[in-house]
Amino acid sequence: MSSNSTTHEFPVPVGGVPYPLDFAPSILFAVLYGFMVPVVVYRMVHPRSRNGVLIGTTVFSIERVVSYGLRAHAAYSASARASEDLETYFQTTYSGGFTSIGQDLMQLFRALLVSSTLGGDMVALHNLTPPLVFRAQTRRRDVSEEVPLTAGPSDHDSDSDDGYSASGSGSGFRSGWPKANASASTSMVDVGAQLEDQPELRKTIRAWCAVPGLLSLAVAIMSIVAGSNYRGALDNGSHASLVRSLWYACDTLGVVLLVGIAATAVFAYVKLPRVPRASLLWIIVLALLLATVGIYRITVLTHSTTSLFSMAPGGQNTPREKAAFYVFHVAPEFIVAAVLMALNVRRVFGTGPWGDHLAEDPKPKTEAEEAAKKTTWAGRAWARLRGSKERS
Repeated sequence: MSSNSTTHEFPVPVGGVPYPLDFAPSILFAVLYGFMVPVVVYRMVHPRSRNGVLIGTTVFSIERVVSYGLRAHAAYSASARASEDLETYFQTTYSGGFTSIGQDLMQLFRALLVSSTLGGDMVALHNLTPPLVFRAQTRRRDVSEEVPLTAGPSDHDSDSDDGYSASGSGSGFRSGWPKANASASTSMVDVGAQLEDQPELRKTIRAWCAVPGLLSLAVAIMSIVAGSNYRGALDNGSHASLVRSLWYACDTLGVVLLVGIAATAVFAYVKLPRVPRASLLWIIVLALLLATVGIYRITVLTHSTTSLFSMAPGGQNTPREKAAFYVFHVAPEFIVAAVLMALNVRRVFGTGPWGDHLAEDPKPKTEAEEAAKKTTWAGRAWARLRGSKERS
């Protein structure tokens, strides 16, 4: 390997080069992520939990099965261990992992805040579902289990794996919610009509979330670019400087964004009584746990080496440094991904199928527009039917 002895320094590889002592933990996490695959598939196909918000975490979880499998292979294969392409792949996927989960966490937080401001007609115009809807459905089910709810489509049905239940709703909801109607005929829209709409607060939330959303996208791009340039850093000093600068920038910004999410969730916990506290606690815990990955990476970036195989302190190849990698980088990523996949985020965070990506509220259609739409659709259907009869 040409980088075994270079004349310039480059950033040490995060996690070091796979040695035999990496085999057991690599197999362990490959198996753990493998066990997550059925859960991932279930979340993708089940109508009550299917959503597009966790696309990044879904791809990440499946990819980790491959990456840790390859790491285990390289632990006992000298040729694989000496592959610069494989090491570049490792560094690319490690640098982009926690940032992709962070993006999903930010989208969950935005959907949670926005959905909690919906009321009146806005509930029906959004794909999001205010958390009160699920609480009211649970109360009605407790009152009359034999009478089915009329909430409509299965997107708003209750589910048992929601992260909190009716018995724990006291810790999940603040005062200020209107009392839920115990009648089993009360629909989702009926419940939403009892809520006061908060358009100004919703507009402010969307404006504040737009900037971190763009920054998180920039972080993900920078981390991938830095990782993909790692092979060049092994042979070129200018590439090494570029990779180090990009990693510093994306890891630092990633930590700032995650801590910012946690701090904002704390503010919402205190100041926004309509946001369920249980959901906010999940956001706080997961954001801070994920931030430890970025902090660890920043610490590792302070070290440089002239050889990937260096066993000197700071080279990330000693047993202690390997243990730190699995404890502070690999384990937090797995825990956060596993929790997000285990929770039904559509219930816990009110995401609906795609979360909230709107810049402003959709405008309700007038009766004339609805009538024109029906007339146009009926006219086109009749024209097609008449044309088919004439051709026959």
